[in-house]
Amino acid sequence: MFTRLLAGLAAILLAAAPAAAAPHDAVMNKEGYWGIDVDDGACAASMTLQGGSVFLLRAVDGKVTFALFGRSGLARGKTGRIETEAYGFDFQPSYVEGATSLYYNGDLDARALAALRLARQVRILTDGQMVAAMTFEGTGFESALDGVIACSTGQSGWWGKGLAADTADEAPLPVHKGGVWRMEVGPEPGFCTAAAPLADGFAFTLTAADGQMGFGVFAPKAMKRGRKGRVETDKYSFDFKPGYDGEDYMFAKERLDSQAQFALRRATSVWISIDGKPLIDMGFEDFTHAEIMDDVAACSRGEKGWWNEPAKPVS
Repeated sequence: MFTRLLAGLAAILLAAAPAAAAPHDAVMNKEGYWGIDVDDGACAASMTLQGGSVFLLRAVDGKVTFALFGRSGLARGKTGRIETEAYGFDFQPSYVEGATSLYYNGDLDARALAALRLARQVRILTDGQMVAAMTFEGTGFESALDGVIACSTGQSGWWGKGLAADTADEAPLPVHKGGVWRMEVGPEPGFCTAAAPLADGFAFTLTAADGQMGFGVFAPKAMKRGRKGRVETDKYSFDFKPGYDGEDYMFAKERLDSQAQFALRRATSVWISIDGKPLIDMGFEDFTHAEIMDDVAACSRGEKGWWNEPAKPVS
């Protein structure tokens, strides 16, 4: 149905898995700490920390940001700070659904990159509490930083081929400025899908057909089919009839009516169950879902936006 979108989300979630030092196809540096991987329109350099968390640098067109993937849930904080032995800088943390990881939705400036390059020890704090501590000394961090930047501009090196060579055949899917949602224009006229990764390898999708809104859930493995679905928000609930596309994608056969859309736009928490058994539990705070609902509908109506080319008009 939307193979590129769901495959891309699966790749993101697998690449972020904190149990491994780096994605399986990452190339490790000579020191054996940092691995660089080319995937999903970016280059990423990752290192496993003591305790199993993963610190990751993500680079696109030479610009670098970072993320921290925890083995368990991270307490959500409103303020973030990175400190080295000689320098500190503040950032606003964003969280992937389930709060198992945090990321910086912005680019590190030259001063911050210079400080990290010279650092021996680095700490990440949220609301003044330390959430990660790492040692850069002796890990080859400087070569990893230089490598991920060079990789993102299409250069080859010890990491293998750069980003441009990896993505020459197919442009990456557009990503919303919030860094979570991706949009795919369907092959059918008037159809667009936006999707966001959730915890444990799941993904939530918002679909629109000629402006009419729907939703779905992508699972990391085959899911048991059911006959009755239910959506519960913090203030409203409604039932739906589930349909299935393959073994790992469930969607609501009915389009969302105005009352259901109203409830979803204002929801801070959403639970979806099938035949009374929980499927996913989503915290919608800071999830930009209300904006995305407008965007995916606009895409399906043939309007342009951050998703680049809109759906073909319905004849």
